[in-house]
Amino acid sequence: FLLQTLNGNQSEASENLLLLLKTWSPPAEESDVPLTLQDARGLRDILLTASAYRQGLQELITGSLPRALSSLQEAASGLCSRPVLVQVYTALGTCLRKMGNPQRALLYLAAALKGGSTCGPPLLEASRLYRQLGNTAAELESLELLVEALNVTHSFEAPQLLIEVELLLPRPHPASPLHCGTQSQAKYLLASRCLQVGRAEDAAEHYLDLLALVLDGSESKFFPPPSPPGPCMPEVFLEAAAALIQAGRAQDALTVCEELLSRTSSLLPKMPQLREDARKGTKESPHCPSWVSATYLLQGQAWVQLGAPKEAISEFSRCLELLFRTTPKDEEQGPASNGEKECISDVALQQLRAAALISRGLQWVTIGQDTKALQDFLLSVQMCPGYQDASFHLLQTLRRMDRRHEATALWWRLKAQTELPQENAAWSLPLYLETYLDWIHSPDRETLLEEFQTSLPEPPDL
Repeated sequence: FLLQTLNGNQSEASENLLLLLKTWSPPAEESDVPLTLQDARGLRDILLTASAYRQGLQELITGSLPRALSSLQEAASGLCSRPVLVQVYTALGTCLRKMGNPQRALLYLAAALKGGSTCGPPLLEASRLYRQLGNTAAELESLELLVEALNVTHSFEAPQLLIEVELLLPRPHPASPLHCGTQSQAKYLLASRCLQVGRAEDAAEHYLDLLALVLDGSESKFFPPPSPPGPCMPEVFLEAAAALIQAGRAQDALTVCEELLSRTSSLLPKMPQLREDARKGTKESPHCPSWVSATYLLQGQAWVQLGAPKEAISEFSRCLELLFRTTPKDEEQGPASNGEKECISDVALQQLRAAALISRGLQWVTIGQDTKALQDFLLSVQMCPGYQDASFHLLQTLRRMDRRHEATALWWRLKAQTELPQENAAWSLPLYLETYLDWIHSPDRETLLEEFQTSLPEPPDL
C-alpha cells in the first residue's frame, strides 16, 4: 500500500503518508533469517526518504517554501545514496535562494557539486543564484561548466538492493530545479546572458557553436531552456546575428541572416502579389512573420557597419514594406515554420517598426537626404509616441534643417517628458530587439537639451 501511494499521483494523502512512515516502527529481524534481501527497517528508511523528497519538490514547485525546506531537510537526513543527496542539496539550494538566504544556498550547492559526478542541476542553480547576487563573472562561469557537464555521458550503476530511493523518484518536472535540460539549452543560456551583459565576442562564439550543434543534427530538436522560457529557433538566429554585429563581425551576421531567410522564404509571398493586394484593397494581408522583417532589419545594420548606406537603406525598406502589412492578428493566425510558434506583442511590433524607420532615417542623414530622414523620424514618432529616441532624432533633424519653430515646440515637449518620473515598462521585448534599440539610442540627450535651452524663446502654446 505504501509503495502504491508513493508511486501514485500526489494528493492530500502524501502528507499523511510521511507521518505514517515516521511513526512506523517495523520489528527487528534476526541477522541470520534465510532469504532476506532487504529488511523492513531499511525499506522503511528508503520509503521515508523518497516520500519526504518528493513532497519537498512538490511544495517547492507550488511555492510553499517553509514546508518544502522542512521536507527536504528530512530527506537529506535520511538514507540517501550520493546521487540522491546531490539532488536533495540542489533542491535545498533553490529553496533557500527563493527564501532570500543566498549564503546558506551556496553552502548546499557547494556540497552538491562535491557529492557526485552529475553536476548539471547544481551548476544551473548556481548560475541563477549568482545572477541574483549580481556576480556576472561567476554566473557565466557556472553556465560554461554546465555546457561541459552536459557534454559528458554518465553511466548509472544499478541499485544494489531490491528497492532504493532512486527507483521511487519520478523524472524531473520542467518546473523542478533538477531539470537542467540539454547541452543546446545550456549553450543558449550562456550565449544569451553574454549578449545581455555586453560580452559580445563571447556571445557570438557561443551562438555560432549553438547553431552548429542544432543544425548538424547532434540534437534532434531545440527546445526552449527550462528557465526562463526560451525563444523559437528563428529568434535564436536573430540573436546570433545581433551578437555578431555587436562584435564587429558584420559579414558573418549577413551569412546567418541569409541562412535564416533561406529557411523561411517559402512563407513570404512575392512582392508583385503584395502590390496587387494593396491595389485591390484586400483586407486579408498575407502572412508575414515578424522575425523575417527583423532579419532584413539586422541585415541593414550589418551593411551600416560595412559602410554601405545604400544597401542598408534597401534592407530597411524591405523590412518596413513587410512590417506595415503585419498585424498581431496575422501573426497569430499565420502558419508556423517547422512547428515553431511565432508570437509577438503589439508593443514589440511597434518598436520594430520604429527601429526600422529610425535606422533608415539615420542612413538618409548619412547621404545628405535630410528631407527623407525627417519623414522617417516623424513617422517613427507617430508609431511610438512614448519612444523618446525617435523624438530626439527628429529634434536633431529639425535643428539641422533650421526649422526652429517646430524644433522649439518639440524641445518643450521633450523637456516636460524628461522631468516626469519614469515608469518601469510592464512588457518585455525579444532580446535581439533590445540589443538593436541600444544601437540607435541617442547618446547625447542632455547635451542636446542644454544647447537648445540657451537660445530658446518663451514656451509656445501647445
